[in-house]
Amino acid sequence: MIRTYKCRAKLSRSGHETLSRVFQMCADLYNACLEERIDCYKKTGKGRSYYDQCRALTEVRADDPEYESISVQVFRGVVGRIDKAFQSFFRRVKAKEKAGFPRWQSKYRWHTIEINDQCWRMLKSEGDKTVLKIKGLPRIVVKPSRELPPNGLLKAVRITRKPLRTEVALSYKLPDVETVKGTTRPVGIDVGISKRLALSDGEKVAKREIDRKKLVRLQRSMSRKVKGSNNRRKAASLLAKEWQRVTDKERNYLHRLTAELVKMYDFIAVEKLETKNMLRNKQLAKNISEQAWGRFITLLNEKAESAGVKMVRVNPKNTSQKCSSCGATVKKNLSVRTHKCSCGLEIDRDLNAAINILHRGISIAGGNLSRMVGRMETKQGSGLVRPRTVEVTV
Repeated sequence: MIRTYKCRAKLSRSGHETLSRVFQMCADLYNACLEERIDCYKKTGKGRSYYDQCRALTEVRADDPEYESISVQVFRGVVGRIDKAFQSFFRRVKAKEKAGFPRWQSKYRWHTIEINDQCWRMLKSEGDKTVLKIKGLPRIVVKPSRELPPNGLLKAVRITRKPLRTEVALSYKLPDVETVKGTTRPVGIDVGISKRLALSDGEKVAKREIDRKKLVRLQRSMSRKVKGSNNRRKAASLLAKEWQRVTDKERNYLHRLTAELVKMYDFIAVEKLETKNMLRNKQLAKNISEQAWGRFITLLNEKAESAGVKMVRVNPKNTSQKCSSCGATVKKNLSVRTHKCSCGLEIDRDLNAAINILHRGISIAGGNLSRMVGRMETKQGSGLVRPRTVEVTV
């Protein structure tokens, strides 16, 4: 399995200047590759492949000492990036989606260096420091937040300049972890908007709320500045830094939440959601993106795989409409938040969906549900389940 470790990077002032120059060279090379592909198609009706442009890159490096002074792996990453952009473009055209032709890149838009070849040679130890050394790039001290895997093979390196800092992402190939056999603590998870998560055992996680006051103030300040001016660029930088703080806070929260879920349960069932299609709903797109369903499920899957916890994805059709007790279909729209069935079951619709998700997950895994899963408090005489709420602070 492949696991990526994101680390803070420490550079000198001159190192930042060198990195900016390399970003500019990468953007220029990307634009040259794009222009070559366009011209080639106009003249011959055929495109240029990744290997064609890598051969041309060798000639460029032989004629230009500045490009020759920098590791070829840096520029092969640029050629690979333009190749992926065209592959995605043709895929969208074939699928009759919005095409999105690859765009020109300016120095203000290029903030990443990707290296996918011979990376294991670049990371070195100097005393108690971990240093990234790449020909033509500045010396980068890597500060991992956790121990890097000693038995992993470094497959890719990505250097990214963000509004608040420079980051290095190290992708390792690690041995697969054997899935734990037997299930004693299964759970079904329903993601939502009014509540971020509803678990089949009655636990709930409150939805994410973004404090937009400062963001709105900075956005308005930027919009008042003249386009292209230094003042507007400074205002845009302040806005980007604030968004970075919001993003970091959310990422840390999701890491802690998914880690806790993997510790608590040994079998996890979630819905197989097409979030890209769901974001086309203009009424719900903002709320769905704020709750970061796709990111949550991706992180949960990674942590479950690393811990040997089995995770399955189930068909989401009618998980809220079907009764988790008798199996009958009870139609209701989104405004109805309580599931009431003629069999007497009356519970929160999200909890009902979570239990159905667990049923389907166990069915896929080849098991059966011999008892009602969950720790629930039931109000005497009403059958109304009162799930406990988990308070998660960031």
